[in-house]
Amino acid sequence: MCTDPTTTFTYVIHIQATPDEVWRGLTDPAMTTRYWRHHRAGPKAFRSDWKKGSTWDLEHPDVGLVVSDPSQVILESDPWHRLAYTWHSITPEWAAAVGMEDDMARLWRDEPRSRVAFDIEETGGGVVRLTVTHDGFEPGSHVLEGISQGWPAVLSSLKTLLETGSALGAS
Repeated sequence: MCTDPTTTFTYVIHIQATPDEVWRGLTDPAMTTRYWRHHRAGPKAFRSDWKKGSTWDLEHPDVGLVVSDPSQVILESDPWHRLAYTWHSITPEWAAAVGMEDDMARLWRDEPRSRVAFDIEETGGGVVRLTVTHDGFEPGSHVLEGISQGWPAVLSSLKTLLETGSALGAS
């Protein structure tokens, strides 16, 4: 796969798990709150029925924040194989909860909405290759810079949770 690093973030991680376990890790709010954490806003829950065309909500239960937007849409849903959705809205409330300065939040909000896709591939021996492709960015994107720092920590924590039963601490 050849992607342009100025407009696309791609990350591949191998996880000793089943495709079902990885899918659950990506879609079950009880799972996401265990490994997907922000150092200021706490755990994240992603709530949806995960059907193509449905919307999804981002919840930070520790700070009482829910980001709902009709543009947060499931683009593809093939359980245990592929999940894709539009990235979440950068609301002023979300920016405040995560400690983002107003000027940076405005820059993020001014960018086109991006997309994230998760490809789950069983490779044998009880191992899954999870490929995350986050795209739809313009060159010089501030959001791309931010998610490029965040995704590796999130995916490492998912891997650790699925392989050991305990997630990494917030980073």
